[in-house]
Amino acid sequence: MVKYQKVVIDRETCIGCGACVATCPYQALDIGKDGKSFLIWEKCKDVFDCIAVCPVGAISKTSETAEELKQKEWFSFDKKLSEEEMKEFEEWRNKFKIKSEPKNFR
Repeated sequence: MVKYQKVVIDRETCIGCGACVATCPYQALDIGKDGKSFLIWEKCKDVFDCIAVCPVGAISKTSETAEELKQKEWFSFDKKLSEEEMKEFEEWRNKFKIKSEPKNFR
């Protein structure tokens, strides 16, 4: 069962201001080596404060994101996922039609 919806970051629109990183209570967002925000998948817990603070509207709920953005790279894992987490990840991918793979942005 998918526990959390998560967010999608449009990294082409992101200006790297860090407002989303500073706002997230779970440290589920970080700035990559390219200066743009990315999601740390397993840390995101459906607190969508990051959406409201993004000055350029680069963050949206997975269910409300345009299909083409779901196919781009915007998320990473911070650790090796447990079997349970991996199962949830695959369910999340299927439910929200995510085709992209996690990427190391650090």
